[in-house]
Amino acid sequence: MNNETLTIFVGIIALCMIIITAVIAFIGFHTINMMQKSQEFIAQVQHELSFLTTKGALTLHEVNEFIKHLQEQTQPISEKSLQALNEIRDLVSYIHEETKDLTAKASNGIAKVTIGSLAIGALAQIFKKKSND
Repeated sequence: MNNETLTIFVGIIALCMIIITAVIAFIGFHTINMMQKSQEFIAQVQHELSFLTTKGALTLHEVNEFIKHLQEQTQPISEKSLQALNEIRDLVSYIHEETKDLTAKASNGIAKVTIGSLAIGALAQIFKKKSND
């Protein structure tokens, strides 16, 4: 029985070694497939990142060109705005001077009318007194 038990025990060990070898081979095969897929994925991600980086650089270049264009366009507008503001300031100054002159003339006219109406009122009172006498 000793030989039979030993043979059965050696057979079980051999069977376990075959199963372990099959499991290791199966894991190795799937590991190789997984590594190939991960390398393909990494290559695809690198390609996409390269594309996005190039696209980002082109976009930044276009944005810089657009900013330069806007600066070129706004500079004449700023000069025109300053010129328009100076013209408006001159116009407001002219209107202020004219209004001041008109106010002075109106004030003189009102003073003359007031003096005239007081004189007419005084004459009217003088004539009333003479006609009552």
